Amino acid sequence: MADLITIGLSTIEIGNIATDGGMGDPLEQIGYTAEGTATIETEDPEVTEFFVEEIETPIYQSSKMGKTTISFALASPDLAQCHKVFGGEAPTGTGAAMTWNYPSGTIVVERSLKITPKEGIVFEIPRGRISAKFAGSFGRADTLKVEVSVSVLQPKKAGTPPMILSLVGA
Repeated sequence: MADLITIGLSTIEIGNIATDGGMGDPLEQIGYTAEGTATIETEDPEVTEFFVEEIETPIYQSSKMGKTTISFALASPDLAQCHKVFGGEAPTGTGAAMTWNYPSGTIVVERSLKITPKEGIVFEIPRGRISAKFAGSFGRADTLKVEVSVSVLQPKKAGTPPMILSLVGA
């Protein structure tokens, strides 16, 4: 398909992993993404070569897939979004009385994600481990953001791939 191009970002959706360990449903849009921050990167495979004394080229190569990481920054995080990416107890109260307690220690946050571009390839991640941190400033030239990094993991549901790709509108 020579005409296929993946460009832009429509939504990043997040939700709990399904009880069977597969793709979560339903997923909800996490919030607005700061411009230019959404990326995906797969590391090169790790190749191990085995040599013998008698010849100079390897007699065997073993390889392991490289890790895939998705990163983005929430442009205008609220307390519900913070809970989804940092973990901890759900926010309490409503309106101006809403509070959320930042976790006092490291919490493993695993969620299902779906990244939908304006056009092109849609990425569904049944199981991703989320790391989040606050970034930005309190000045007039920037806003507070939450930088999110998602490591794609093997789903716990047998036979489910780590990423499911489809096309926008398919």
